Amino acid sequence: MRTLLLCAIIMSATPAFVSAQTQEDRKWNPFFNLDQYASFIGKRGADVWGFRTGIEWNKTWRFGAGYNKLSSDIIEEKALPATERPFSDQDTVKAQLFFNFYPVMGEAIFFRKDPWQASAVFLMGYGQSYFSYYDRDNIRRPLYKRGVFGMQPGCNVQYKLIRWVGLTAGLGYRFMLINNPEIETRLDSPVLSLGVRVFLGEIWKSIRGKEVGDSVGPGRGNNP
Repeated sequence: MRTLLLCAIIMSATPAFVSAQTQEDRKWNPFFNLDQYASFIGKRGADVWGFRTGIEWNKTWRFGAGYNKLSSDIIEEKALPATERPFSDQDTVKAQLFFNFYPVMGEAIFFRKDPWQASAVFLMGYGQSYFSYYDRDNIRRPLYKRGVFGMQPGCNVQYKLIRWVGLTAGLGYRFMLINNPEIETRLDSPVLSLGVRVFLGEIWKSIRGKEVGDSVGPGRGNNP
């Protein structure tokens, strides 16, 4: 709840920051993030791997989309429903939890002083959660597969190592607004993130020798 309140305050202060920008700041640049999230699923620690890609606008906003996937092995004993009994010799099996998530992202940069940035980030998206077990023929079969819908507000810090690459760290909370009714394991959790950000626009500018997103200047492209 404190994270949500902080992010709301930051978001409300961002338009004033945007209005104070110079014309040179009004550009767009693509980026790519590799992220590792440390959180809890049930009462156990769980790692989630993911990536995001999108556009940074005016050095103040980022918009994008990505993919997250549970990378930890979480194994539970599960009773097989009647529909699965023909595929196994047991009524109860060891099953592994799977969780994936396709978020869209909005991020507001409220502090920027090279090489540091601080921002409020909000992710929301659709995914799936289910368990999986191996039947008598050693074929993996899903159990209780359902769609889920969640959001993850938080705050991030970025440190720019070099022109093309930066490191990110963040703290947030994962809320499952629509959970899988067949799975009791709780997915809501505080989330600590660490990541690597690649500034694709800076790489492109280095290759092309010009600003990405700049408008055509006076006389450019005109005949002498």
